Parts: sequence; structure tokens; C-alpha cells
Amino acid sequence: MATSQAQHRLDQARRSFFERGNAPVGQVPEAILQSWRRCLRRGMVSESAPAIEPVSTPRLREMRERHEKLWRLARAELEGLSADAAATGSVVLLTDEAGWILDAEGSSGFLDRAGRVALMPGACWSEDTVGTNAIGTAIVEARAVEVRGGEHYLAPHGILSCAASPIFDPYGQLAGVLDISGDARMQHVHALGLARRAVASIEHRWFDRGIAECELLRVHHDPALLGTAREGLLAFRGGKLIAANGAGLQLFGLDRQEIGRARYDALFEEPLARLRQDGTLFDRQGRALYGQVDAAS
Repeated sequence: MATSQAQHRLDQARRSFFERGNAPVGQVPEAILQSWRRCLRRGMVSESAPAIEPVSTPRLREMRERHEKLWRLARAELEGLSADAAATGSVVLLTDEAGWILDAEGSSGFLDRAGRVALMPGACWSEDTVGTNAIGTAIVEARAVEVRGGEHYLAPHGILSCAASPIFDPYGQLAGVLDISGDARMQHVHALGLARRAVASIEHRWFDRGIAECELLRVHHDPALLGTAREGLLAFRGGKLIAANGAGLQLFGLDRQEIGRARYDALFEEPLARLRQDGTLFDRQGRALYGQVDAAS
């Protein structure tokens, strides 16, 4: 009953927006409505067939080689999620920073069905190419996005239910997107959480390669989370924040634009020596943090 009611509301929202030109405020998520508006301004026709032409095999190979670092960092998550995806009739996708699909794992049956709308390696799923979709809209919004069934701008994409989370490198630059897509007729209640968790692990692993000539802080309010993908990673050079993961930024309410601008003494009350001595540090709000400092490399 709840599912049919949700579908009825979505059908009403589409008619309101696409047929009558009204904004269905409150009937669809705000991110979806804003995306629909962007697509409408681009002149996209919601009932049209998506014009997606996957690149040739040699071109796809070149794209994969160019993004080999991203692929290697994400490989464990792609493989880890593929079994669950196969069991739920879903696929896990990795794209580059522009929305080009580099890899796909999961249900062979759904991969075949997804191929009918070109949800496959070598295809571009940017928002300005195929309208509202989890991959492209996550890139525009710079945050995790879920797009279910008829929330997609183009009607043929209504067969899909997709959840995507952008992947950022330590310097705050968009590197790619991890997406979990499945049949819109099925419930995929955990897809967005799984995508976010996988991306947190990828971004955390990026720091394992080292940040040159910096002091790397590993901190959290809960010492049990140190050493996990949920710990905050903050790299300072000359007192300036030069790199951070999403968890580190979230601890201090910073956005990625603060990387390269924020300073250590604006965030912390005490010098780094305190953290080195007893593994604790207080921030400017008086909150205790636990962690360690990795030596400069």
C-alpha cells in the first residue's frame, strides 16, 4: 500500500511539473526538483529516448588506464558489493569525475536489462547528457543522491532505482562516483547507505599512499573508531590544512573549499605536541578528540 501511494504521489508530481508547468514542492525531494528544473532549462524532453552512445572498446580502455589509480582504490569495494548486488538483482558502477562509467559488477541479468538504457561501461551518465539520475545529479550536488523510478527526468529511465555517492580525493577534488542501481520495482532501502560507506572506505584508503611533507592527524571523538574509515584524517603543512577526508571535514563542519585555506590554530586549542604526548587534543569548541599524528614524509 505504501509503495503504491508513493508511486501515485510521484505520478502526480510528474504530471504537475511536465504537463502543467507547476513545481511539485514537497512531492519529490528538493534535489530531484532542482535537477528537473536544470534539465528543463537545457531543453530536455522528458518523454524522449535517451541518446547515449557508449564509446568504443579502445576508447574505454584508454579511459580506464587514465583512471587506473581510482579503479585500484575502489576495487575492493566493487568486489565486496558485487555479491550483494547480484543477490538483489542490482549492479555496482564506478564512474570518472564526469560520469563516464568505467566498470560494472553484479547481477548479470540486470546488467543485460540496464544495457537497454546504456547503463554500462563506456556510457556517460552526466546530468546534462541523460537528465536527472543518481550519478549525474550526485556530481552536480557534490553529495550522495538517490533517484528512484519516475524521479529520473527521462521517462525510459523509470525502470531504474539508483543511489550514488561522489568520491573525492584528499585535496577535495571530485575523482569519480560509486553507484548502486537496480530494478525500480524492487525495494533497495540500504543502497544509499552502502554507497556512502563504500566511498568512505575508498577516500580513507587514498591516504594510505601518503601525503608528502605534512603532519597527518587521525582523530575522532570516539577512540573506538580510530583506524577505521570513520576516523577523521586531516593533513597540515606549515599550519595549513592541505588535505582531508569527508569524516575529517564533518568533524569540524568544514566544506571541501576550506582545504588549502583552513588553519590548524583555527580548529584546535592546543599544539600538536599534546596529541603526540597522550593521544588527546581539544578543539576550539572544547570537545575532546582522540588520535595520533603520523610523522611527516
